Amino acid sequence: MGIYSFKSRRYNAFSLAEMIMILLFVAILAMGSGIILPRKMKPKAAIKPQGLYACTVINGQEHYFSSTKSNTEIPDPSSPQWKQGGCQTNFKVPKYANLLLVTMIGGGGAGKDASVIWEKEKDISDGLLIADGDSYNVEYDGWYHVKMYGQKGEQTHRTPWRNGDCFAESPQGGYTYRFEGDIQLKRGDKLTLNLTEKLDNIMTSFACTDGLFVPTSSEYYIGKDGGEAILKLNSQVIAQIAGSGAGYLRCNPLNPPCVDRYQPYRGEPGKAIIAPTGFSNLKILDPSTSSSAQTEELNDGRVEISYSEDLNPSTKEFTPNGGCGGEAGATNATLYPIFTDNIPSIKIGLGGTPTTSATATMFGTYPAPGGRNGGVCTGSLPTSGSDGDKASGLKNLLSIAGIGAKGAGEPGASASEVNGTNGGGFGAGGGGGAIYYTSKPTYNYYLTESQNKQPIQNGVQKWYQGKGGNGTNGLIVISW
Repeated sequence: MGIYSFKSRRYNAFSLAEMIMILLFVAILAMGSGIILPRKMKPKAAIKPQGLYACTVINGQEHYFSSTKSNTEIPDPSSPQWKQGGCQTNFKVPKYANLLLVTMIGGGGAGKDASVIWEKEKDISDGLLIADGDSYNVEYDGWYHVKMYGQKGEQTHRTPWRNGDCFAESPQGGYTYRFEGDIQLKRGDKLTLNLTEKLDNIMTSFACTDGLFVPTSSEYYIGKDGGEAILKLNSQVIAQIAGSGAGYLRCNPLNPPCVDRYQPYRGEPGKAIIAPTGFSNLKILDPSTSSSAQTEELNDGRVEISYSEDLNPSTKEFTPNGGCGGEAGATNATLYPIFTDNIPSIKIGLGGTPTTSATATMFGTYPAPGGRNGGVCTGSLPTSGSDGDKASGLKNLLSIAGIGAKGAGEPGASASEVNGTNGGGFGAGGGGGAIYYTSKPTYNYYLTESQNKQPIQNGVQKWYQGKGGNGTNGLIVISW
């Protein structure tokens, strides 16, 4: 390195040769370090977990099934792929998954048992007599059931006085006399109701001893006694009932000026003037002689007439009813975000039986309700049971759709085929029961109504009556 002088100043510097040598060294160093410069790296493939977990109840025990394959079908409940174990304890939250699809099917409803009823062959109208002169014309010979009620007395009331500070309780009218029974009538007979006019009750007294605070007629109402109710068969009186008395108020002997100035009394009970005549199976409720007959009645001077189903031998017709199929359990789905290794509680809905209802499948508080027992009525014949409802299928999981059970008693069925079948798969309804007979049964009037509804009477099989099939248990599927 040399020393140069310019106008008396001195500078230190590299020579040209030295500068060239330094630049050459830096260039060689740069060329050699190129292999350690950072390069652009390819990203690792994203982790995409997939799989499903299913759980149901088989033979009263929880069973589960799991798979990590895509588009996996749920096996039939009879498949050995199901493993016995608790739904909650055997589910493990998958790693790297952040969202679960939870699909549920509630328990399927059971099919309904077949049944029979004995209906009237003729449509005979009932009678209702409520006003004076009302009548019922008999169109068919036979026994008729009659209910009759006497007229009820009215309330008596006193309006409040002294700016409403003083008041009196309003007493009720008396209890009414009433009866019911069966009477044999012929075509052309006529039942007529006559009602006499109600009269003012004479028991009320507002004139207390001090002569003060006697109300004017605009400040009180004295109830009317019930008039007589008279029932005639053609022109003959077959029942005559006196109405009950109106409620009434009397002065309090202590003569208080305000509250309790008047004492309330219920009216006298109704009584029979002419007891019901010509009736069988007579039941009388007489409040004047029996406290058990002292009940409030809304029927004021009223007669109800109906053709007796139990006593008329020509009115009973055998009517079979095939059982309705069970309704499928509902299908519901929800998304559940994963924040911890725990999930809400799981409960599998149980299929219904003829005596128990189907229950809901639950994921925490989110339900898939169970189907109704006997909720599907589509039988092709009155004696046939309806098929059970089919549970809805799910996209990519079609095999979990329950198979609706077959209703019994289709055309050509025999006595051995009257019971509805159980549902198949998950959440399906059971089939309805059926009725089978070779000749139409007739009503036995020596037996009771309930005995006539039994298929075996006095050791003789009159018809075959099937039971409804069970619904299948529900299912829960968790996929990711």
